[in-house]
Amino acid sequence: MPIDPTDLAKSIGALGSLDPGRGLAPTLQQIADATKQLFRADGAGLMLVDAEGQLRWASASDQSTQTLEDGQERLAQGPCAVAFSQRLPATIRNIHSEPDWAEFTQVLLAEGICAALSVPVELNGGVIGTLDVYVGQPRDWDPSEVAALQAYAGVVASLLSAAVTAQVTGRLADQLQAALEHRWLIEQAKGVVMGREQVDAQTAFERLRGVARFSTRRLADVAKDVTEGQRLPVSRRKLARTRAEQAKD
Repeated sequence: MPIDPTDLAKSIGALGSLDPGRGLAPTLQQIADATKQLFRADGAGLMLVDAEGQLRWASASDQSTQTLEDGQERLAQGPCAVAFSQRLPATIRNIHSEPDWAEFTQVLLAEGICAALSVPVELNGGVIGTLDVYVGQPRDWDPSEVAALQAYAGVVASLLSAAVTAQVTGRLADQLQAALEHRWLIEQAKGVVMGREQVDAQTAFERLRGVARFSTRRLADVAKDVTEGQRLPVSRRKLARTRAEQAKD
């Protein structure tokens, strides 16, 4: 369903009047609502990364969309996770004919959602979250829709940057600050792992996160070690040995 450039321009223009200094949560809520309307979608949401490198629900147009975002957070699956780790748009055109979404398929079906589109939100050289839309019918996402959501993601990034400048406080502001502090470090570590192990961006990110979880360390700390030259353990046995050595220190 192509997006009319005039409609996109008007919608983005309306968002230009938002002031995150008056509250980050209501600003993000307005963005989710406007995204849902522009895309004639059944839901729209925004996820932001936290200091552990985990995508967390930040805002949603409705309760059903929040459930979808919560499901992706809990399962670490779905188009949000793909868009975030690969820094590329991720789509589901028809969940009934795409068997590769594992447990997240049931989350979508339970909420009556058939198709989804997610794009990364980038700020200060790193991905800090995703902007997402969901529809109840199959949709062969048009290139204009992908481009429009990317344009919206750029607006989101600008507003989040303004929130940092305005020193907005609160849970979302704290989550945003953590994302900005750790995102570039994690991106660097992903690049190192991709080069060393000849894997794609998503696999590299899962390797970093897996090591962090098993060693009960923050993802940012594991990323720092990697950028300083340490190699990731290649097996659970070696990882357990590394954790034991760290405990002795």
